[in-house]
Amino acid sequence: MAGGVRPRDALLTAAVLGATLLAALLLPEGWRDGRPLDGRGAALLAALNLPLLVSGKWPVAALYASLLPQIVYHALDYPHDAAVVAAAVLVYRAARGVSRTTAVLALTPVALVTVLTILLVGGDTPGPEVAATLGWMLFAAVAGQAVRLHKAYLAEVTERARRAEHTREEEAARRVAEERLRIARDLHDVLAHSIAVINVQSSVAVHLLDARPDDPATKEIAEPLRTVSTVSSTALGELRTTLDLLRGNDVDRNEPAPSLDGLSTLVTNTRASGVEATVTEDGDRPALPPSVEITLYRIIQESLTNVVKHAAAPHAWVRVEYRPDGVALTVTDDGRGTGSGGSGYGIIGMTERAHSVGGRLSAGPRTGGGYQVAAWLPLSTVEGS
Repeated sequence: MAGGVRPRDALLTAAVLGATLLAALLLPEGWRDGRPLDGRGAALLAALNLPLLVSGKWPVAALYASLLPQIVYHALDYPHDAAVVAAAVLVYRAARGVSRTTAVLALTPVALVTVLTILLVGGDTPGPEVAATLGWMLFAAVAGQAVRLHKAYLAEVTERARRAEHTREEEAARRVAEERLRIARDLHDVLAHSIAVINVQSSVAVHLLDARPDDPATKEIAEPLRTVSTVSSTALGELRTTLDLLRGNDVDRNEPAPSLDGLSTLVTNTRASGVEATVTEDGDRPALPPSVEITLYRIIQESLTNVVKHAAAPHAWVRVEYRPDGVALTVTDDGRGTGSGGSGYGIIGMTERAHSVGGRLSAGPRTGGGYQVAAWLPLSTVEGS
């Protein structure tokens, strides 16, 4: 029995037994029904209380285990009221732990045995005592059933809320997936075909010009076209990766992610577009978290693209400063002082990228002419997140 005893059941048993023993021993004779409690009576009172120890796990079995010592206790005419508390708790727990039908089937024999016991030992007028006993038993049973139904109702409400939340999450995930597919289709329809045509046509043009090496104009024309072919090919690869991610497809994990090792390619492409770009790195480059390195690369890429497209600048300078707590980046040019001649989404995108890793970004015309993009990406914020 000890293996199935829970601490709260042990505390309940000790409290009820202590209270009933004190009541049976200390009540004045005029207030006490039955003969005074002696050693045998105390042992019987303890025996009818002991099933409370397991009433939390086996409520019906505990109730039946208490019947025999109760019958003997009352038959020997010990203080009857002292045994009522334990009996009421056992009836309540039995009714609370089972269904309504099971409670009726389990408690009916107990009620019959109790009534027969009262009729046998209750004296000449057992009617009021029978009514009182059946009354408190019915009250305890109804209270137990009410608690059980309330708990079942709360559990059902909680489960419904959980299912509703799960359904909302699934609906949100479904809508996100549909939106990602729509974006992927739009990107493919709007960009992929056009970039592929640019790549093919520029490659064909370069091939045709390379076939005419004696023409002095071919060298000047072929070099920009070769840059267009290279950049468009790179853009197609990155676009395919983006589309695969949007569609939820597995992406080739062996394909290197954009990193600062590709800065030289960015500079070469920028110079081929007519802007003399230089990159300066101050300090030793640490092992940057991938999210920071990709963000840094993309901000530099977008900044140089804006210089080429909108600034009409002859020069652009990229400065990356590695500090113990983060990376400071500035991209400046000596153009006409605008970094976005279009919708401005490039600046917004760079700002969002910086915020996504806990950093900040500012962009605007600089004093003395030109335009500047400045970003700060704190390493500790990213690594601790």
